[in-house]
Amino acid sequence: MRILVSKPIPVPKSPEVTRSSDLLADFLRLKISANTRRNYSKAIADFCRRNYDSEVSNDLLTQFLSLHQPEAVYQVLQYRQLLIEAKLAPSTINIRLSALKSFVDYARQAEQCSFNLADVSCLKVESYGDTTGIAVAGFKQMLQIPDRSTIKGIRDYAILRLLWDNALRRNEICSLDVGDFDKSGRLSILGKGKIQKSQIDLSPATTTAISQWLTVKDNYRSSDPLFTSLDRRSKGHRLDGSTIYRLVREFSAAAGIDKIVSPHRIRHSAITAYLDASDGNIRAAQGLSRHTNLNTLTRYDDNRHKYQAIATNTLADLV
Repeated sequence: MRILVSKPIPVPKSPEVTRSSDLLADFLRLKISANTRRNYSKAIADFCRRNYDSEVSNDLLTQFLSLHQPEAVYQVLQYRQLLIEAKLAPSTINIRLSALKSFVDYARQAEQCSFNLADVSCLKVESYGDTTGIAVAGFKQMLQIPDRSTIKGIRDYAILRLLWDNALRRNEICSLDVGDFDKSGRLSILGKGKIQKSQIDLSPATTTAISQWLTVKDNYRSSDPLFTSLDRRSKGHRLDGSTIYRLVREFSAAAGIDKIVSPHRIRHSAITAYLDASDGNIRAAQGLSRHTNLNTLTRYDDNRHKYQAIATNTLADLV
């Protein structure tokens, strides 16, 4: 079976090719989340580099999209094998495959290709295998770290409260605008994989924390980012996920927590702490976490009760 050459063959310019030249840009514009656009763009560029030893280009994508079904599937299966051999995490491999499959689906709808990648399966991933987090006392200590007599401390404290009280993901926090916050104690968030914002209730402590941040932030419009950078180079720009990750690592280290703490680990910790405090109220935990699949929350509850350890020790005592 023919493998595409590393250097794209010149393609005669035609109305169809001209129309397909903007296909990737049009496809990426459909992605609501900036993080999704970034990941999908990176995945398609990676596909071109690994399979064809070439940077992504309109001509190369046109050639790929012109392949027949068997060869197209072979090319993508070859790419999947290259990712496996590079020892990338299954979740990373799946994101890149999903990006490629989504791009091909879009190209088919635009009548720019005739094949599909339904036969290319993603790798099996045991999601949320580790739902362990940090103790409530540890997070309490983290909350004491931001210096709330400073603007930065007020901002960081509000972010920590959202991570814990509402178990928000860091991208959900990054995407917030000032207008999403209602001082009555409501917040509109764009959840993972959603295209419309939904409202959540805030605790009085979090409502006060965000209100204090807006008071010191001053001079803002409802369309401005809720949380912004305070660094000299990027002051006023929307805070990004990597900055929130660094803040969490900094505060957890200062609090003397010896495990690696990430924003998502705080989310896990908050959900588990709620299940403990509510004696396993799965329904309310689903509202907190916004997980559509109750099986995911069952994993949290299983880890909380350590059912596997109980079963193992019972078996050990039998022999």
